[in-house]
Amino acid sequence: MTAQRFKTLTGAAILGSATVALASLSSPAAAQASDATVLTIMRECAKIEDPTARLACYDNNIRIGGATGGVPGQGPRVQGGGAVVNGSNSGVQGFGADSVKTSDRFRSGEERGLGPDAIRAKIVDVRPREPGIFVVTLEGGAEWIFTEAVPSSFRVPRKGALVELQKAALGSFLMVVDGQQAVRVRRTK
Repeated sequence: MTAQRFKTLTGAAILGSATVALASLSSPAAAQASDATVLTIMRECAKIEDPTARLACYDNNIRIGGATGGVPGQGPRVQGGGAVVNGSNSGVQGFGADSVKTSDRFRSGEERGLGPDAIRAKIVDVRPREPGIFVVTLEGGAEWIFTEAVPSSFRVPRKGALVELQKAALGSFLMVVDGQQAVRVRRTK
């Protein structure tokens, strides 16, 4: 048998077995998986770090479980993983609790007792550090530096102007000067 013929037969066998597998799942009853199996698969999906890949995993695997007709959050509360969960459903406690994803992450910092998500302050001093990078001192002595250079069309911050500082992703901060596009900044003092 020639190598080309072997490749063709092997490809046909793989395609045929995939077709048989799909045909066996064509009936709705056969396509349904047990709730325990779906839950196990969803837990494995939750371990995926990349948000796009995690969502694709959920989307691809929830279909095998079928529709339950239930309302999210109305079923029994699942507790596990060795973490301490308090009765108020406010989240996980103990060492490493800040790295656990809970529904609290959608609430503002003030609601969670972490301080405001944004503040407004007056500029006391502005010093150019290099082209497009400025060091801004606010009333109260806080000093912030632009971490990314701004284009030459950006209006330079002025002494006495109001700025808004906002918490951003991954512990970073954004500064909005005179309603312009936000600039990523880092506190230095």
